[in-house]
Amino acid sequence: MANKKANGSSSTKGTDLTALFEKHAGEGHGQVGAEDLITPRIQIIQALSPVLQKSKPEYHADASAGDFLFTGNSSIIDGEEGFLFQPCWYDRNYGEWNLRESGGGLVAVHPADTDLIYKAERDAQYRDIVTHNDGRRTQLVNTGNHYGFLHANDTTYRCVINLSGSQLKHSRAWNNMVVTQVAKGKKGTFNPPAFAQLYRVCTKEESNDKGSWYGFNVAMETFVSDKEQFASGQDFANFCEEGGMAALSKPSTNKKAIENQSENKEDWV
Repeated sequence: MANKKANGSSSTKGTDLTALFEKHAGEGHGQVGAEDLITPRIQIIQALSPVLQKSKPEYHADASAGDFLFTGNSSIIDGEEGFLFQPCWYDRNYGEWNLRESGGGLVAVHPADTDLIYKAERDAQYRDIVTHNDGRRTQLVNTGNHYGFLHANDTTYRCVINLSGSQLKHSRAWNNMVVTQVAKGKKGTFNPPAFAQLYRVCTKEESNDKGSWYGFNVAMETFVSDKEQFASGQDFANFCEEGGMAALSKPSTNKKAIENQSENKEDWV
């Protein structure tokens, strides 16, 4: 059967058509919920990342080590220039992962106060390993999750930045900046809400006795400049506070997730 073009009348063209779209905003999505959507993330591209390997399906010709990969649309962001990020919510949890040598995959996400941390033992690779009654061995990964809006290339995206391992120190430093920012109001100085703040996020090279890799470099840049931007941040903060991001904790069997969550060079070998 031949496809037919959907022809709109003159009354629904231009601004009239936009008004029609706006009138029915959000309709037609059915029962799509948070668990039915992917969660866009920001990841640092390391030297051994599949994104840089021509033989891999993830290969991206425009990528370089030290750049960012935005998983929402697989776009590349220059690591030196970075991007602006409007923080809206933060939480910390423990990801429980099958060991890479056992096939990998996320098992579960546990709250920060999980009792599993008392059962974990540090192995020779400095991994926190839990040995289960059935003999299974899994790894606990302490992770700081920064939810907010990515502002890059004249576009705004909602996303999350997960910081673990060597990057936890940057997560803590970032939180310290957020809670200690000061502005002056009619009643004196005060700490503006997180979603009123904009941070420049870039990459920088880091190293230890095992090698070098690129890590996060976060610095306060300015405050939001318009009420709509502020309101969007406030709405997202409320959404997170009400449990809207709980679907992030659902298990995945995607082995690549383990590789993608890591910023350490040694995690790629």
